[in-house]
Amino acid sequence: MPKFDTPAFIKPTDPSGDVIVFGKEPVQEQQDLLNGVARFGGTWRTPSYQLAYQKAARMLIRHGISEKCLDDIALPAFYMLRHSLELLLKRLLYWLYEEADFQRERIGDKDDPLSQGQRDRLSKSHNLRSLLRDLETASRQFRHGEPPPEISKAVEQLSAFELSDTWSRYEVTKSKDGKTLHHVKEEVEVPLLAICDVMEALKQTVGYRMDDDSTYECQLYEAWLFEARASGHAG
Repeated sequence: MPKFDTPAFIKPTDPSGDVIVFGKEPVQEQQDLLNGVARFGGTWRTPSYQLAYQKAARMLIRHGISEKCLDDIALPAFYMLRHSLELLLKRLLYWLYEEADFQRERIGDKDDPLSQGQRDRLSKSHNLRSLLRDLETASRQFRHGEPPPEISKAVEQLSAFELSDTWSRYEVTKSKDGKTLHHVKEEVEVPLLAICDVMEALKQTVGYRMDDDSTYECQLYEAWLFEARASGHAG
């Protein structure tokens, strides 16, 4: 039986998504809950940022419904959902772009198949529609076909409310010509539970899953792994 320098504690599978796969020592867990202390990171307990925001949004929305304060928590709940989607889009783009880089290195091709705009948006853009277009372009370009339609459905459902990329973060946006855009000058109706359901659907057909290697991200990962190994970047 293998022994690890840092012990790993098994925890029950979370049906809403394993943000942190491994648990804590039972006594430590009880003490942390009593003291309101959270722990994450390290060897066995690196969190999934994307799933963390998605899970927190659903929990917050449920709390808002049960405590009759859904309107009060709507903005942070919406932000967490859209940030979770942004992180997913960028993670998918990461697999595609590194696959392309490893392949180019392996065959000795000096021409970059990606534009500077594509590379810049991966690290700098928060616009969901722009990131979706880059994903669709790269997915076709590197022979993975069209991304699952659930992705564009989620992007459109969230983007429909956003007058700017910071709609759910700030009250106003200043345009380049100095004009002020008030984000909620008129009342908006946001179907938070419906958006949660759309995001949950992404986990079934898009996100990486240990129990199903047919998802879109699993296919991208396998292609990335092949090129990483072939170019000497993975064992």
